[in-house]
Amino acid sequence: MSFEMLSDVNRGIHLTCFFGMCLSYYAYVVETTKEHDSDYVAMCDISEHVSCSKAFMSAYGKGFGIVRHIFGEDSVLNQPNSLGGMLFYSVLIVLNFMCTLWATKLMLLLAVVSNLASVYLAYILYAVLYDFCIVCVTTYGINFINLLLIIVKVRRLSQHKDCGQWSTVKAADKKRN
Repeated sequence: MSFEMLSDVNRGIHLTCFFGMCLSYYAYVVETTKEHDSDYVAMCDISEHVSCSKAFMSAYGKGFGIVRHIFGEDSVLNQPNSLGGMLFYSVLIVLNFMCTLWATKLMLLLAVVSNLASVYLAYILYAVLYDFCIVCVTTYGINFINLLLIIVKVRRLSQHKDCGQWSTVKAADKKRN
């Protein structure tokens, strides 16, 4: 893998995080608008069983449906999942700029956790809510793509410790040519 390929992986991670951030923001807007206006119909509300509002407004739309059982419904920790998504993608972007092996391993840990959360939420969506949420499912896909990209990055960086060495390798390759 060349320096350019690692750059492509980094760009891919930034791009998927950008899309994840946009979807999380959209989910937050839909949820907060729906809380204040029960007649609001989001673009992603297509039918009774294809509705993002149904998922966002459910008990699982805040704190993954778990926080309320531990800290209570009114706890400051019981926030919309979309806020957690925005925070998650922001952290991934910052860590991706660091481009060190330890930062990338932390990204990998976060990506694994996000994919486990995606599996949990997909189960809730399908088996509990009997719903299909386009925004949710797209986010699960983004999380999986991020996981794959981060695995590629960890493998490359485990050979070189940080991206700075890629610059040195690239310069050495140019001198040989």
